[in-house]
Amino acid sequence: MYKFVLDADGIIKLAKAGVLEKLVESAFCVVPMQVYDEVMRGKEKMHKDALVTESLAAQSKIKIAEHGKTEFTGAGAGESAALAVFMRENADSIISDDLRFLAKLEKENIPFTTPANALVWLAKNSKITKEEALDSLEKLKEFVREEAYERAKKLLGGKENDNRVLPVEDT
Repeated sequence: MYKFVLDADGIIKLAKAGVLEKLVESAFCVVPMQVYDEVMRGKEKMHKDALVTESLAAQSKIKIAEHGKTEFTGAGAGESAALAVFMRENADSIISDDLRFLAKLEKENIPFTTPANALVWLAKNSKITKEEALDSLEKLKEFVREEAYERAKKLLGGKENDNRVLPVEDT
């Protein structure tokens, strides 16, 4: 089973897109304790992402992991924790949308997936329909970079004024 490590940005955006539950049913998902605590701060304001994440953790559908230490400088505490967990868990990819973090991951050849491309992954692996992926992508549109949105839409086969889908290409 594919193994993702999620940072707070990834959790929040996938919850907003309405697919966090589908992702954890489709892949082994690990969230560093540091990230979990960060997301849970939204619970007092009744943020959906916090409530969904808490429920998934209570059902053991996501693994909450201690992060340990990493030598990865220049990243936030949650991102550093995600990298440490990624290394320790021998995960396949980190889900994040933090530009500085993604630039560092790319420089170090560490695999990452943006929340928009997580929708592509779910559709490509028949965990959601391509139409569901496009609908979820529309929910993310205002929260992700235009380039990430457009790339995911293209990979899903969505066209301007025509959200019906074509086959998904490799990511």
